[in-house]
Amino acid sequence: MPAPIYKSAVDLLNELGITEPEDLDVEAIAHHCKAIIVYKPLSGCAARITGNEEMAIITIDSNCRRERQRFSAGHELGHWMHDRGKSSMHSCKENAFLSEWSKLNPEARANRYASDLLLPEFMFKPRATALRAVNFKTVKTLAKVFETSLTATAIRLVERGPLPAMFICSTAKDMWFIPGDGTKPLFPKRPNTETHAHEILSGADEDASGEVLASAWFDHPLSERYYIEEHSIRGFESCCLTLLWWKQERMLIDLDNFEESRAARKSW
Repeated sequence: MPAPIYKSAVDLLNELGITEPEDLDVEAIAHHCKAIIVYKPLSGCAARITGNEEMAIITIDSNCRRERQRFSAGHELGHWMHDRGKSSMHSCKENAFLSEWSKLNPEARANRYASDLLLPEFMFKPRATALRAVNFKTVKTLAKVFETSLTATAIRLVERGPLPAMFICSTAKDMWFIPGDGTKPLFPKRPNTETHAHEILSGADEDASGEVLASAWFDHPLSERYYIEEHSIRGFESCCLTLLWWKQERMLIDLDNFEESRAARKSW
């Protein structure tokens, strides 16, 4: 039996001596991992991987944008590292790269691997900290540096950026979100008329931002007391991408105290 080839994204980058975003050559990284990337038109999926114990071929839809192709390749490398030997062929539809982030399944795990590989924290966090603001101007700046999609870059900014924030993806029918540090007790509700996201989903605008009452997004008892920053833009296939940003952390501090008090009352 061949030796396991699994390496974390950080270990892989260290092994290859990659320290700058411009050196994140996904084709070369894949080749090092015994996976060949090819590009051709695909129907019904955005990417697929075919392999055995020794070698894999990753096929990427040639009609996709370059940043989407790169993330698809990183995603399939995640499958190659985690799921090698479990299946000889695996196809990933476009929605695997959009909605499979907050779940516990192989697609979410592959997305995380791609994020760690193409937006490595040791490169990403200093650049995000220098830009300070949590909005889509910052996201677009970082996405250009790392040649990644807005969705993947926005999620990374929420999870590895300098300030407490939350990412929300909304459509006319459903919604999913990624909380940042300090925001995890909060569960957003569907965008209503008090949110900028509602303007996007209703077709009134492509880009809307500004301060809103926290109660526009959250039903938490404290939400009526505070304002948060919201930036929403139109995303892929008419979805709305939203960043919520706590410029003033007083709400989150009070939220922690509130949750601790509630937990203490339940234990009495």
